[in-house]
Amino acid sequence: MEKSINQRYVLTEPILPMLSGMLYSGKDLPLRRDVVFFVVESTDEAVKEAYIRKLREVAPLSDNRFLHILDVGMEPNYIFAVLKTFDGKPFIQELKGHRFTPEEAVSKVLELGKGLMDALEEGISGCSVHAANLWLSDDGQLKIINYWEKGTHAQRGAQGLGCLLYQILTRSESIPVSFDSMEPRLREALSSTSRVEQDLLIATLRRVWNDQETLASFMLVLQSLRHDTAVRQDPVWDRQVWDKKEPERVDKEEDPAEKEEEEQEAPPRRSLGRAGRKLLVGTAIACLGGAAAFVWLGKDHEEPSGKSASPAQTEHRAPVQPTHQTYDKPAGPEIVEASDPNQAEAEIVIVPNLIGLQNDTAGKQAIAAGLRFEFAIVVNEREEGTVFKQEPAAHTQVPKGTEIKYWVSKGKQQ
Repeated sequence: MEKSINQRYVLTEPILPMLSGMLYSGKDLPLRRDVVFFVVESTDEAVKEAYIRKLREVAPLSDNRFLHILDVGMEPNYIFAVLKTFDGKPFIQELKGHRFTPEEAVSKVLELGKGLMDALEEGISGCSVHAANLWLSDDGQLKIINYWEKGTHAQRGAQGLGCLLYQILTRSESIPVSFDSMEPRLREALSSTSRVEQDLLIATLRRVWNDQETLASFMLVLQSLRHDTAVRQDPVWDRQVWDKKEPERVDKEEDPAEKEEEEQEAPPRRSLGRAGRKLLVGTAIACLGGAAAFVWLGKDHEEPSGKSASPAQTEHRAPVQPTHQTYDKPAGPEIVEASDPNQAEAEIVIVPNLIGLQNDTAGKQAIAAGLRFEFAIVVNEREEGTVFKQEPAAHTQVPKGTEIKYWVSKGKQQ
Protein backbone atom coordinates (compact mmCIF):
# COMPACT_ATOMS: atom_id res chain seq x y z
CA MET A 1 0.00 0.00 0.00
CA GLU A 2 1.24 3.47 -0.85
CA LYS A 3 -0.73 6.64 -0.32
CA SER A 4 0.54 10.13 -0.98
CA ILE A 5 -0.26 13.09 1.26
CA ASN A 6 0.24 16.66 0.08
CA GLN A 7 2.86 15.47 -2.40
CA ARG A 8 5.26 15.32 0.53
CA TYR A 9 4.48 12.23 2.58
CA VAL A 10 3.92 8.62 1.56
CA LEU A 11 2.13 6.10 3.78
CA THR A 12 3.59 2.67 3.10
CA GLU A 13 1.92 0.11 5.35
CA PRO A 14 -0.14 -0.14 8.53
CA ILE A 15 1.80 -0.96 11.69
CA LEU A 16 -0.71 -1.13 14.51
CA PRO A 17 -4.41 -0.40 15.08
CA MET A 18 -4.84 1.94 18.05
CA LEU A 19 -7.77 3.12 20.13
CA SER A 20 -8.81 6.04 17.93
CA GLY A 21 -6.75 5.54 14.81
CA MET A 22 -4.14 3.56 12.92
CA LEU A 23 -0.36 3.74 13.03
CA TYR A 24 1.36 3.65 9.63
CA SER A 25 4.95 3.58 8.51
CA GLY A 26 5.89 6.10 5.82
CA LYS A 27 8.40 8.53 4.40
CA ASP A 28 9.01 12.26 4.36
CA LEU A 29 10.05 12.66 0.69
CA PRO A 30 11.74 16.11 0.75
CA LEU A 31 13.83 15.23 3.79
CA ARG A 32 14.33 11.60 2.77
CA ARG A 33 13.57 10.21 6.18
CA ASP A 34 11.35 7.50 7.62
CA VAL A 35 8.46 8.67 9.76
CA VAL A 36 5.43 7.20 11.50
CA PHE A 37 1.88 8.44 10.84
CA PHE A 38 -1.00 8.45 13.29
CA VAL A 39 -4.15 8.58 11.15
CA VAL A 40 -7.70 9.15 12.42
CA GLU A 41 -10.55 8.76 9.95
CA SER A 42 -13.28 11.40 10.02
CA THR A 43 -15.32 13.47 7.59
CA ASP A 44 -16.77 15.82 10.22
CA GLU A 45 -15.01 19.16 9.81
CA ALA A 46 -15.71 20.26 13.39
CA VAL A 47 -14.31 17.01 14.77
CA LYS A 48 -11.21 17.27 12.61
CA GLU A 49 -10.54 20.87 13.58
CA ALA A 50 -10.92 20.04 17.29
CA TYR A 51 -8.54 17.10 16.91
CA ILE A 52 -5.97 19.23 15.10
CA ARG A 53 -6.10 21.78 17.93
CA LYS A 54 -5.46 18.99 20.41
CA LEU A 55 -2.44 17.82 18.42
CA ARG A 56 -1.01 21.32 18.14
CA GLU A 57 -1.35 21.89 21.90
CA VAL A 58 1.04 19.02 22.68
CA ALA A 59 3.30 19.37 19.62
CA PRO A 60 5.93 21.54 21.46
CA LEU A 61 6.74 18.66 23.84
CA SER A 62 10.24 17.44 22.94
CA ASP A 63 10.90 14.93 25.73
CA ASN A 64 12.69 11.89 24.33
CA ARG A 65 10.28 9.54 26.10
CA PHE A 66 7.57 10.56 23.61
CA LEU A 67 7.39 10.22 19.83
CA HIS A 68 7.76 13.85 18.76
CA ILE A 69 5.07 15.40 16.55
CA LEU A 70 6.74 16.78 13.41
CA ASP A 71 3.66 17.88 11.48
CA VAL A 72 -0.14 17.68 11.51
CA GLY A 73 -2.70 18.05 8.76
CA MET A 74 -6.16 17.25 7.39
CA GLU A 75 -7.37 15.43 4.32
CA PRO A 76 -11.02 15.12 3.24
CA ASN A 77 -11.49 11.83 5.08
CA TYR A 78 -8.94 11.86 7.86
CA ILE A 79 -6.53 13.73 10.15
CA PHE A 80 -2.88 12.79 10.38
CA ALA A 81 0.05 13.44 12.68
CA VAL A 82 3.60 12.86 11.49
CA LEU A 83 5.71 11.38 14.28
CA LYS A 84 9.45 11.07 14.55
CA THR A 85 10.39 7.43 14.16
CA PHE A 86 13.06 5.37 15.86
CA ASP A 87 14.45 2.02 14.84
CA GLY A 88 12.21 -0.48 16.57
CA LYS A 89 8.55 -1.41 16.70
CA PRO A 90 5.41 -1.11 18.84
CA PHE A 91 6.14 -2.59 22.27
CA ILE A 92 2.94 -4.64 22.27
CA GLN A 93 4.44 -6.72 19.46
CA GLU A 94 7.46 -7.55 21.64
CA LEU A 95 5.68 -7.85 24.99
CA LYS A 96 5.45 -11.63 25.13
CA GLY A 97 9.02 -12.20 23.96
CA HIS A 98 11.05 -9.49 25.68
CA ARG A 99 13.97 -10.43 27.93
CA PHE A 100 13.89 -7.58 30.44
CA THR A 101 14.94 -8.53 33.96
CA PRO A 102 12.80 -7.32 36.90
CA GLU A 103 15.40 -4.61 37.55
CA GLU A 104 15.28 -3.47 33.91
CA ALA A 105 11.47 -3.46 34.02
CA VAL A 106 11.54 -1.19 37.08
CA SER A 107 14.05 1.14 35.37
CA LYS A 108 11.94 1.43 32.23
CA VAL A 109 8.76 2.21 34.16
CA LEU A 110 10.68 4.74 36.28
CA GLU A 111 11.96 6.50 33.14
CA LEU A 112 8.44 6.73 31.74
CA GLY A 113 7.30 8.15 35.09
CA LYS A 114 9.93 10.86 34.80
CA GLY A 115 8.62 11.60 31.33
CA LEU A 116 5.07 11.94 32.68
CA MET A 117 6.28 14.38 35.33
CA ASP A 118 8.15 16.40 32.72
CA ALA A 119 5.01 16.46 30.58
CA LEU A 120 3.01 17.73 33.57
CA GLU A 121 5.25 20.79 33.62
CA GLU A 122 4.15 21.43 30.03
CA GLY A 123 0.47 21.05 30.96
CA ILE A 124 0.17 17.58 29.40
CA SER A 125 -1.42 14.88 31.54
CA GLY A 126 -3.57 11.78 31.42
CA CYS A 127 -1.99 9.98 28.48
CA SER A 128 -2.04 6.18 28.41
CA VAL A 129 1.05 4.18 29.36
CA HIS A 130 -0.53 0.85 28.47
CA ALA A 131 1.85 -1.41 26.55
CA ALA A 132 -0.27 -0.94 23.42
CA ASN A 133 0.55 2.78 23.41
CA LEU A 134 4.33 2.40 23.64
CA TRP A 135 7.12 2.20 21.09
CA LEU A 136 10.19 0.05 21.84
CA SER A 137 13.31 1.42 20.15
CA ASP A 138 16.19 -0.85 19.21
CA ASP A 139 18.24 0.53 22.11
CA GLY A 140 15.60 -0.76 24.55
CA GLN A 141 13.93 2.57 25.36
CA LEU A 142 10.15 2.85 25.75
CA LYS A 143 8.43 5.89 24.25
CA ILE A 144 4.79 6.99 24.45
CA ILE A 145 3.07 7.14 21.06
CA ASN A 146 -0.24 8.97 21.61
CA TYR A 147 0.02 11.58 24.37
CA TRP A 148 -2.69 13.96 23.21
CA GLU A 149 -5.62 11.70 24.16
CA LYS A 150 -6.62 10.66 27.68
CA GLY A 151 -6.22 7.06 28.78
CA THR A 152 -8.57 5.26 31.14
CA HIS A 153 -7.97 5.50 34.89
CA ALA A 154 -6.07 2.19 34.86
CA GLN A 155 -3.87 3.36 31.97
CA ARG A 156 -2.66 6.74 33.22
CA GLY A 157 -0.68 8.18 36.10
CA ALA A 158 0.60 6.02 38.93
CA GLN A 159 -1.96 3.27 38.34
CA GLY A 160 -1.12 3.17 34.64
CA LEU A 161 2.59 2.76 35.44
CA GLY A 162 1.78 0.06 37.99
CA CYS A 163 -0.28 -1.85 35.44
CA LEU A 164 2.48 -1.41 32.86
CA LEU A 165 5.01 -2.86 35.31
CA TYR A 166 2.67 -5.83 35.76
CA GLN A 167 2.44 -6.22 31.97
CA ILE A 168 6.21 -6.17 31.54
CA LEU A 169 6.92 -8.54 34.44
CA THR A 170 4.26 -11.07 33.43
CA ARG A 171 4.43 -10.47 29.64
CA SER A 172 0.66 -10.04 29.67
CA GLU A 173 -1.37 -7.89 27.27
CA SER A 174 -4.41 -7.82 29.55
CA ILE A 175 -4.85 -6.46 33.06
CA PRO A 176 -6.82 -8.58 35.60
CA VAL A 177 -9.90 -7.05 37.18
CA SER A 178 -8.60 -7.46 40.74
CA PHE A 179 -5.20 -7.18 42.35
CA ASP A 180 -5.66 -10.49 44.17
CA SER A 181 -5.60 -12.26 40.81
CA MET A 182 -2.46 -10.30 39.82
CA GLU A 183 -0.38 -11.18 42.87
CA PRO A 184 0.30 -14.88 42.10
CA ARG A 185 1.53 -14.03 38.62
CA LEU A 186 3.70 -11.23 39.99
CA ARG A 187 5.33 -13.54 42.52
CA GLU A 188 5.99 -16.08 39.79
CA ALA A 189 7.57 -13.39 37.61
CA LEU A 190 9.67 -12.18 40.56
CA SER A 191 10.79 -15.66 41.62
CA SER A 192 14.43 -14.79 40.87
CA THR A 193 14.36 -11.94 43.40
CA SER A 194 14.42 -12.11 47.19
CA ARG A 195 11.25 -12.33 49.27
CA VAL A 196 11.96 -8.85 50.65
CA GLU A 197 12.04 -7.42 47.12
CA GLN A 198 8.84 -9.23 46.20
CA ASP A 199 7.01 -8.04 49.31
CA LEU A 200 7.99 -4.42 48.80
CA LEU A 201 7.06 -4.30 45.13
CA ILE A 202 3.79 -6.18 45.53
CA ALA A 203 2.75 -4.14 48.57
CA THR A 204 3.51 -0.95 46.65
CA LEU A 205 1.61 -2.10 43.56
CA ARG A 206 -1.36 -2.97 45.74
CA ARG A 207 -1.39 0.58 47.13
CA VAL A 208 -1.08 1.94 43.61
CA TRP A 209 -4.00 -0.24 42.51
CA ASN A 210 -6.08 1.16 45.40
CA ASP A 211 -5.12 4.77 44.54
CA GLN A 212 -3.09 5.12 47.73
CA GLU A 213 0.11 6.24 45.98
CA THR A 214 0.73 9.40 44.00
CA LEU A 215 2.90 9.41 40.91
CA ALA A 216 5.71 11.07 42.89
CA SER A 217 5.57 8.63 45.83
CA PHE A 218 5.42 5.63 43.48
CA MET A 219 8.53 6.89 41.73
CA LEU A 220 10.33 7.15 45.08
CA VAL A 221 9.78 3.46 45.62
CA LEU A 222 10.80 2.56 42.07
CA GLN A 223 13.95 4.65 42.47
CA SER A 224 14.89 2.77 45.63
CA LEU A 225 14.34 -0.56 43.87
CA ARG A 226 16.54 0.24 40.90
CA HIS A 227 20.03 -1.21 41.20
CA ASP A 228 22.93 1.04 40.39
CA THR A 229 25.60 -0.62 38.26
CA ALA A 230 28.23 1.39 40.12
CA VAL A 231 27.43 -0.39 43.38
CA ARG A 232 26.61 -3.89 42.25
CA GLN A 233 29.21 -5.22 44.66
CA ASP A 234 26.92 -4.01 47.44
CA PRO A 235 23.40 -3.88 45.95
CA VAL A 236 20.70 -2.15 47.92
CA TRP A 237 18.25 -5.04 47.67
CA ASP A 238 20.76 -7.41 49.31
CA ARG A 239 21.82 -5.19 52.22
CA GLN A 240 21.28 -6.36 55.79
CA VAL A 241 18.19 -5.39 57.78
CA TRP A 242 18.82 -2.27 59.81
CA ASP A 243 17.23 -1.96 63.25
CA LYS A 244 15.30 1.14 64.23
CA LYS A 245 15.20 2.07 67.91
CA GLU A 246 12.76 4.36 69.67
CA PRO A 247 13.30 6.01 73.05
CA GLU A 248 11.18 4.74 75.91
CA ARG A 249 8.12 6.69 76.88
CA VAL A 250 8.34 8.90 79.96
CA ASP A 251 5.82 9.20 82.75
CA LYS A 252 6.30 12.88 83.38
CA GLU A 253 5.69 15.81 81.10
CA GLU A 254 8.76 16.85 79.18
CA ASP A 255 9.88 20.35 78.42
CA PRO A 256 10.35 20.38 74.63
CA ALA A 257 13.40 22.63 75.08
CA GLU A 258 15.03 19.97 77.27
CA LYS A 259 14.36 16.99 75.02
CA GLU A 260 17.48 14.98 74.39
CA GLU A 261 18.51 15.23 70.75
CA GLU A 262 18.89 11.70 69.44
CA GLU A 263 18.57 12.25 65.70
CA GLN A 264 21.13 10.18 63.85
CA GLU A 265 21.70 10.03 60.15
CA ALA A 266 21.47 6.75 58.27
CA PRO A 267 24.55 6.52 56.02
CA PRO A 268 23.66 6.73 52.34
CA ARG A 269 23.49 3.35 50.62
CA ARG A 270 24.41 4.40 47.10
CA SER A 271 25.23 7.25 44.79
CA LEU A 272 22.43 8.22 42.43
CA GLY A 273 22.50 10.44 39.35
CA ARG A 274 20.77 13.81 39.40
CA ALA A 275 17.65 14.05 37.27
CA GLY A 276 17.83 17.68 36.22
CA ARG A 277 14.37 18.84 37.14
CA LYS A 278 13.29 19.81 40.65
CA LEU A 279 10.75 17.04 41.20
CA LEU A 280 13.07 14.39 39.84
CA VAL A 281 15.99 15.71 41.86
CA GLY A 282 13.83 15.23 44.92
CA THR A 283 13.13 11.66 43.88
CA ALA A 284 16.78 10.79 43.36
CA ILE A 285 18.13 12.46 46.52
CA ALA A 286 15.37 11.01 48.67
CA CYS A 287 16.63 7.58 47.84
CA LEU A 288 20.13 8.27 49.14
CA GLY A 289 18.78 7.88 52.62
CA GLY A 290 15.84 5.70 51.71
CA ALA A 291 17.10 2.25 50.82
CA ALA A 292 16.36 1.05 54.34
CA ALA A 293 12.61 1.47 53.75
CA PHE A 294 12.05 -1.73 51.82
CA VAL A 295 14.40 -4.00 53.74
CA TRP A 296 12.35 -3.23 56.85
CA LEU A 297 9.11 -4.49 55.30
CA GLY A 298 9.78 -8.07 56.26
CA LYS A 299 10.67 -7.18 59.86
CA ASP A 300 8.06 -6.80 62.58
CA HIS A 301 8.12 -3.51 64.40
CA GLU A 302 6.63 -3.11 67.86
CA GLU A 303 6.03 0.12 69.66
CA PRO A 304 7.44 0.13 73.19
CA SER A 305 4.74 -0.31 75.79
CA GLY A 306 4.36 2.23 78.51
CA LYS A 307 1.97 3.92 80.92
CA SER A 308 -0.83 6.04 79.59
CA ALA A 309 0.15 9.63 79.08
CA SER A 310 -1.17 12.87 77.69
CA PRO A 311 -0.41 13.81 74.08
CA ALA A 312 2.46 15.95 75.33
CA GLN A 313 3.97 12.90 77.03
CA THR A 314 3.93 10.65 73.96
CA GLU A 315 6.14 12.53 71.55
CA HIS A 316 9.19 10.58 70.44
CA ARG A 317 12.12 10.86 68.17
CA ALA A 318 12.88 7.78 66.11
CA PRO A 319 16.45 7.69 64.79
CA VAL A 320 18.03 5.08 62.56
CA GLN A 321 20.93 3.23 64.21
CA PRO A 322 23.96 3.52 61.88
CA THR A 323 26.69 0.91 61.74
CA HIS A 324 29.32 3.46 62.84
CA GLN A 325 28.55 6.13 65.42
CA THR A 326 30.40 9.40 65.85
CA TYR A 327 30.34 10.81 69.36
CA ASP A 328 32.38 13.98 69.01
CA LYS A 329 29.80 15.79 66.91
CA PRO A 330 25.98 15.78 66.54
CA ALA A 331 24.79 12.65 64.76
CA GLY A 332 21.98 14.35 62.86
CA PRO A 333 22.44 15.22 59.18
CA GLU A 334 23.88 18.62 58.43
CA ILE A 335 22.21 21.02 56.04
CA VAL A 336 25.07 22.87 54.37
CA GLU A 337 24.49 26.11 52.56
CA ALA A 338 26.14 25.59 49.17
CA SER A 339 27.54 28.36 47.06
CA ASP A 340 26.86 26.25 43.97
CA PRO A 341 23.14 26.63 43.05
CA ASN A 342 23.10 23.15 41.54
CA GLN A 343 24.39 21.63 44.76
CA ALA A 344 21.80 23.51 46.78
CA GLU A 345 19.07 22.24 44.48
CA ALA A 346 20.23 18.66 44.99
CA GLU A 347 19.44 18.92 48.71
CA ILE A 348 15.69 19.32 48.14
CA VAL A 349 13.41 16.32 48.73
CA ILE A 350 9.66 15.73 48.58
CA VAL A 351 7.64 15.08 51.75
CA PRO A 352 5.74 11.77 51.31
CA ASN A 353 2.07 11.36 52.12
CA LEU A 354 1.86 9.60 55.50
CA ILE A 355 -1.88 10.03 56.13
CA GLY A 356 -3.61 6.68 56.53
CA LEU A 357 -0.40 4.69 57.04
CA GLN A 358 0.43 2.64 60.11
CA ASN A 359 2.92 4.19 62.53
CA ASP A 360 5.91 2.00 61.67
CA THR A 361 5.25 2.25 57.93
CA ALA A 362 5.03 6.05 58.15
CA GLY A 363 8.43 6.21 59.84
CA LYS A 364 9.97 4.06 57.12
CA GLN A 365 8.45 6.26 54.41
CA ALA A 366 9.89 9.36 56.08
CA ILE A 367 13.34 7.82 56.24
CA ALA A 368 13.00 6.63 52.64
CA ALA A 369 12.47 10.25 51.65
CA GLY A 370 15.68 11.34 53.39
CA LEU A 371 13.91 12.95 56.35
CA ARG A 372 14.01 12.71 60.15
CA PHE A 373 10.73 12.39 62.05
CA GLU A 374 8.94 12.49 65.34
CA PHE A 375 5.40 11.49 66.17
CA ALA A 376 2.75 11.89 68.85
CA ILE A 377 0.11 9.32 69.81
CA VAL A 378 -3.18 10.97 70.68
CA VAL A 379 -6.86 10.16 71.01
CA ASN A 380 -8.58 10.28 67.62
CA GLU A 381 -11.51 8.70 65.81
CA ARG A 382 -9.21 7.04 63.29
CA GLU A 383 -8.22 3.40 63.73
CA GLU A 384 -5.58 2.83 66.40
CA GLY A 385 -2.04 3.10 65.06
CA THR A 386 -3.08 5.10 61.96
CA VAL A 387 -1.51 8.43 61.00
CA PHE A 388 -4.18 11.14 60.66
CA LYS A 389 -2.14 14.36 60.47
CA GLN A 390 1.33 15.45 59.38
CA GLU A 391 3.49 18.59 59.14
CA PRO A 392 4.72 19.67 56.62
CA ALA A 393 1.97 18.61 54.23
CA ALA A 394 2.53 15.84 51.68
CA HIS A 395 4.39 16.77 48.47
CA THR A 396 5.98 19.83 50.07
CA GLN A 397 9.58 20.38 48.94
CA VAL A 398 11.97 20.65 51.91
CA PRO A 399 15.74 20.36 52.48
CA LYS A 400 17.03 16.84 52.91
CA GLY A 401 17.30 15.96 56.59
CA THR A 402 14.33 18.12 57.62
CA GLU A 403 12.41 16.78 60.61
CA ILE A 404 8.73 16.17 59.99
CA LYS A 405 6.09 15.39 62.57
CA TYR A 406 3.02 13.21 62.36
CA TRP A 407 0.19 12.30 64.71
CA VAL A 408 -0.92 8.72 65.33
CA SER A 409 -4.35 7.74 66.60
CA LYS A 410 -4.61 5.64 69.73
CA GLY A 411 -8.32 5.13 69.05
CA LYS A 412 -11.42 6.65 70.50
CA GLN A 413 -11.33 7.63 74.16
CA GLN A 414 -13.15 5.12 76.30
